[in-house]
Amino acid sequence: MFLSNIFRAAGFASLVALGACSSSKDSGSSSSAAITAGIVRDGMTTTAALNQVVGTLPVEWGWAGGQFQTPMDQAVLPASTPYTFTWTADTTLMPGPNDVLDPNEQQGQVFMLVFDTPATAATSKHLLQVFTNLLAYTPAAADWQKLVGAGDTIALAITAASFENDQLPANGDGGPFTGQIIHITVQ
Repeated sequence: MFLSNIFRAAGFASLVALGACSSSKDSGSSSSAAITAGIVRDGMTTTAALNQVVGTLPVEWGWAGGQFQTPMDQAVLPASTPYTFTWTADTTLMPGPNDVLDPNEQQGQVFMLVFDTPATAATSKHLLQVFTNLLAYTPAAADWQKLVGAGDTIALAITAASFENDQLPANGDGGPFTGQIIHITVQ
C-alpha cells in the first residue's frame, strides 16, 4: 500500500499539506504554522494538539487508530455530492478522577485523515489532510473537488490520538496510533 510506505519512509512528522481552513481555539508559532499549513481543521481542535500529532511518529494500532464505518474499502463514490466519511476508534486515554481539565485546551480524541493518490504520496504533498475531534467529516466544496479531480484511486488513512489539556501522555497511552487505510475512487 503506497500510503503506509510513505508514512514509514518519510515519517508522519514531515507531513506537507495542500487545502486550508481553521476552526481552532488558539494560534501557533510561525515555524509550527509552516508544518501544519493547509491542514483542514474541523470540529474543535487546538493548534497545540495539531502540532503534537503532526510532530509525533504514530504507532500502528488498528482499533485505537480508527476504523472506517463508511465508506467501505474499494468503494466508488459519486462525484455529484460530497460524501460523509465516518469512523470509530477505541478510547485510549481517560482523565483521572482528580484531573482538572481546561476547557480552552484539547481534551479527548482527535483524528487525522490523510487522502493520497500514488502521485501525491510519492511527493509527500498530500491530496487532502483533515484534523478533527469529530467522528464524521463531509468535505467543503473546494476540498471535495480535490478528491473528484484526483483522477486515480485515493488511499484514505486515519490516525487517532487522545489528549488531556493539550498534551499527549508521556507514557504513549494517547498515541498517535495509525488505524485503517482504505482505498476509494470518486467519479
